[in-house]
Amino acid sequence: MAETTAIWSSFLTSPAAPKTAMSPLELDGYLTGIVVTPRSAPILPSEWIPRLWGDKEPSFDDNAQIKVVLGAVMTHRHALIVEIDRSLNRLEAGGIADYRPLFLSGDDTPMHNTVRTWVRGFWKAMALAPETWSALVEDERTRVLIEPFVGFFDLNDREPYATPANIDGLLNEDAALIPRMILVLRKLARIRTAKAYAPQRDRQSKIGRNDPCPCGSGQKYKRCCRRH
Repeated sequence: MAETTAIWSSFLTSPAAPKTAMSPLELDGYLTGIVVTPRSAPILPSEWIPRLWGDKEPSFDDNAQIKVVLGAVMTHRHALIVEIDRSLNRLEAGGIADYRPLFLSGDDTPMHNTVRTWVRGFWKAMALAPETWSALVEDERTRVLIEPFVGFFDLNDREPYATPANIDGLLNEDAALIPRMILVLRKLARIRTAKAYAPQRDRQSKIGRNDPCPCGSGQKYKRCCRRH
């Protein structure tokens, strides 16, 4: 994913990029949120790509630049799917949660502003499926999946007196929990997607190699999830 991040960073320094475009860290949080949103129908590229630029549209030089930039974004998203699913498999097999989002660049505790930037992107992905996330918050059984993110949300209406004295320690604990929550959310997303596609699989013997991939990547099944 380092290569795709480098391509996106290069794009941000070009005249084509609006100032409101996501930073690489925010982009990683955004794409992660899209991948793990636990609704039966995946968030399609037509829904999430326009949000990459913020309030303004990019002014690409030509189609080649569009292909390079969006290709890097799609590759990054697919790499997240592969790595999150691999980490989820390790968690289920051995109880080891070793997934590391981009805000975890080393063994040290991440800076809170770094996590907050990443979570800002995650929040923007949540905004694409408000009913799904609201249902998780309202259910006591699933609310715990969202709680580690909440302290890093940019909530303008948060009252000063509501901030506990040990906020730094609490945020450190939340940041450490986020990777595990990502894996659990991905598991929930996979379960809901499987249930939604079950009737279709009853009608069809299998997904065709040239059919659109059920994950919503926009690629053919043979070039996406079938490869993994």
